[in-house]
Amino acid sequence: MPRPWTRDTGRDLLAAAFRFAAVFPVAAALLLAGCGDGGGGSGPGDGPDPVPEYDLVVIKGDGILGYPDSHEFTYNTIETIPYLYSLLDGSSQLQVTLDGSAVPDSGSFVMNRDHLLVAACELRALWTVGVPDEIYYPSPAVADDGTIFFGTGAYSITEHGALFAVSPLGEILWSRNLGGNVFSPAIGQDGTVFVQDSYNTVYAYSPGGNPLWTFGGDDFDNPVHPQYPVGQRVPAIGADGTVYIVADGLYALDPATGQRLWRFNPLGTKSCRQAPVIGADGTIYLTIHQHDVYAVNPDGTEKWHTQLDHDYQMSFTSPAIDADGTIYMGVEGGVSQVWAFNADGSVRWKHDVLGEMCHVRGSPTIAADGTVYVSTKACPEASGKILALDPATGQSEWEYVVQPEHGTAALDDVYSTPTVGADGLIYFGAETERFYALGPDGTLRWKTRLAGINWSSAAILDDGTVYIGSHSANPGNHGFLWALRTSSLGYADSPWPRYRHDNKNTGRAGGG
Repeated sequence: MPRPWTRDTGRDLLAAAFRFAAVFPVAAALLLAGCGDGGGGSGPGDGPDPVPEYDLVVIKGDGILGYPDSHEFTYNTIETIPYLYSLLDGSSQLQVTLDGSAVPDSGSFVMNRDHLLVAACELRALWTVGVPDEIYYPSPAVADDGTIFFGTGAYSITEHGALFAVSPLGEILWSRNLGGNVFSPAIGQDGTVFVQDSYNTVYAYSPGGNPLWTFGGDDFDNPVHPQYPVGQRVPAIGADGTVYIVADGLYALDPATGQRLWRFNPLGTKSCRQAPVIGADGTIYLTIHQHDVYAVNPDGTEKWHTQLDHDYQMSFTSPAIDADGTIYMGVEGGVSQVWAFNADGSVRWKHDVLGEMCHVRGSPTIAADGTVYVSTKACPEASGKILALDPATGQSEWEYVVQPEHGTAALDDVYSTPTVGADGLIYFGAETERFYALGPDGTLRWKTRLAGINWSSAAILDDGTVYIGSHSANPGNHGFLWALRTSSLGYADSPWPRYRHDNKNTGRAGGG
């Protein structure tokens, strides 16, 4: 039975209300604010406001590392949302947008309304193949059936390397251990693979990996050769199939048997530091020892001989040959330079590379308009760079300096030879652990992290696929062959668009 309302009852309830207000002042205020003047009834608008809900949609593309991941989130409180994104190896051009507007790669925003966060990039890596030792020197060679050949090993780091064959899908088909560190392979007319190691032994393998012959040791007039820590010795393949190699001079070998056809070295036992190249008329160009530059006829006789300015100058670069027979090569020792020789051996021009110790280590290449590109080692004041030179005068048109990626004090070299694509872009790698694409005006179009890239230079297929080798010292010394997606459908219409001229690394004008 309900208790009757009395004055004492009202007094007790009022006292209780004061005690509640003293203990819970906020709750009491809310209760009082919710009371109407009409005696306690409630209408549709009475009570607390509804809790808001905000939606966050996140789209994170493949090739991106970071948070938050792709998802649709709902928030019923106002919160600050942090985000952080970076590129995985083999991706480029990270773009982060919030509600359609570009924002930094990392930051935060307030969830006080609906938001759309998108992290997108361009996927460059099609596949990568890991191998036990570093791909330090070799530039890949590509056979007619698409098989990719490359070598492993690095001076003073590994005792020996191996020759690998990889399918266009990134599957290792076979490998062969060799006696020394391996330089770039070259492919002959019948598909035979020729490769030279750091002990100057030359090996010939069938496309399937069967050993055919070796040339080394007592086959040379002077079997003991210095192992230079820079440069490469790569076979050059003549139009008739003759294999030209350098060691203590220039040798011509029968491609079927490996038998010596002749040797050229008027300097006796002096050794060679650079790979030979072959002109359209069959002339072979090389330096012997340091500052002696030779043109040799296909029968092994001297065509002409000239010298650099000083006997301490030398070249570790593989020359490039223009359509008119001009020979370009990098020179170091004192002031680093790029030299241009006319087809008769006279000097057309010399370009001094500004900056102390900025040695030209990447070999020259030539653009469709004739511009000569070379890469340089780091200088004390800056990382390595790409130079663009006027072919007629040798004057600098522009230079691109790679930005340090391991702190401002870490100056990185560029040994990788620039490769010129049909899209006009210039592709190269650097010790920054990045692979770069520059426009013809020297502006950066994109870059992607792959791992350290030293002497390896890019090969381009007609479908835009690029192959290049890299290496990593952590954890352990090992290498990677990368297949990358680009916009270049093959090479520039140029007489010498890449290291060793063509995808078979023939080192011959008109080869491939």
